[in-house]
Amino acid sequence: MAKQILKQNSKRNYKKKLFFLGLTGLFLVLLLTYLIISSYYDNHFYNNTIINGVRVSNMTVEQAEKAINEEVRSYLLPIYGRNNERDVIFGDDINLHAIFDGSLSSALEEQNSFKWPFHFIRTDEIEVNALIEHDDSLLQKVFDKLKFFKEEMIIEPQNAYISEYGENGYEILPEELGAKVKKDALFNAVKKAIDILEPSLSIEDVKAYEEPKITSENPKLVAALNEMNKIASSKITYNFGEDIEILDSSKISEWLSVNKKYEVNLDAEGVKEFVDYIGWAYNTFGKTRTFTTSYGDVIEVRGGDYGWWLNRGKEVSELTELLLEGKQLVKEPSYFQTAMQYGKDDVGDTYVEVNLTAQHLFFYKEGKLVLETDFVSGNLSKNYGTPVGTYSITYKENDATLKGENYATPVKYWMPFNGNIGFHDAPWRKEFGKDIYMKQGSHGCVNMPPALAKELFENISKGMPVIVYELEGTENHGGKDNQINIENGKFK
Repeated sequence: MAKQILKQNSKRNYKKKLFFLGLTGLFLVLLLTYLIISSYYDNHFYNNTIINGVRVSNMTVEQAEKAINEEVRSYLLPIYGRNNERDVIFGDDINLHAIFDGSLSSALEEQNSFKWPFHFIRTDEIEVNALIEHDDSLLQKVFDKLKFFKEEMIIEPQNAYISEYGENGYEILPEELGAKVKKDALFNAVKKAIDILEPSLSIEDVKAYEEPKITSENPKLVAALNEMNKIASSKITYNFGEDIEILDSSKISEWLSVNKKYEVNLDAEGVKEFVDYIGWAYNTFGKTRTFTTSYGDVIEVRGGDYGWWLNRGKEVSELTELLLEGKQLVKEPSYFQTAMQYGKDDVGDTYVEVNLTAQHLFFYKEGKLVLETDFVSGNLSKNYGTPVGTYSITYKENDATLKGENYATPVKYWMPFNGNIGFHDAPWRKEFGKDIYMKQGSHGCVNMPPALAKELFENISKGMPVIVYELEGTENHGGKDNQINIENGKFK
């Protein structure tokens, strides 16, 4: 029994020895394997190691440098431009390569600070301070040949600007970006991108395009637009009797411009030309008039200062101010002098008709003969003859004293119409008309019987027309004085 027990113990001890021997052997194998692997990775990069985007697993420093350089030399830089244009710079064309200067060895040493089991399970992306170099002269040649610099690809940028006047007034036409590259800026951006092996480059993103200097949001441009539209919105209406002149955007827009400083200019010459046109078309001052006399004769009356006379300087100033304010209104022109009415017949039906030949006058008020009388006009023998022409009553005055070189004559009713020449009472005269004026006439005034001078004075007012003429065959001392037709006295 004892022998049997001893035999069993001996067998059990043997198995233990075999187990420990096996375990020791396995440990020694593992230790040897570890030592071999550790020795291997002393000069090889771990499995799954990536340096600067290149997988260098199980490579030596020399092998890794070669692999990275091959990757660098195969690098290409796509360059994207406007209008879907694209070009590429290839690393091989510019002798692109990496210089590590011991940086990979440093990376390997850093790796070896980690021991088993990192050889197998570690995945590492290592940044290495490798210097990426290229040949500048080659890069310049390749760069200069990029399609973005071809003449047909260059599109100049256009500034935003104000349109011509249209249905919607003035508008801002937006800027156009164009496609003109700033070469220096792009070249620097390309070099920087290559140095860090950027995957692509956008000309837009690196701001290497020449841009418009003035955009549609430019405050000065917007202010100019608003001012031009305000001025162009003006509408000035002139009423000349039955004739109407309207100044609106169709003409005003021709006078507007904007300079490089976006200052709006209203063409003063254009405004002046328009005012000159009004003066030319509607001024009647001093014009020759066709007149139908009270005798039925149709005559031409020349001379005198009656009629519409536009104050052009003042009108230009007032009109300019209204346009700058964008006003819309009916405007009365500024006149030096006005007439009774607009139109071809600017005298109307209220006027004094003075026939020097007949020494007879007629006063019509609203087409009706109010009075008529003989008179005595300027002395012809002394060269004081009363001038013919169309005039207007300048003013009227009671108890005036008429003064000349050798006289001072008081009168009760004074009604000048041509400077110092006018109608007045002449109580010192016993008779009127006939041919008295030829040798015993006045200094140029129209002398009237006092009662009729009073009546005329009471019926006339400032501005009323006076037509002075000569009519052969109506001489008071043997003419047509008995043939007067009071219905005929009028202009036509």
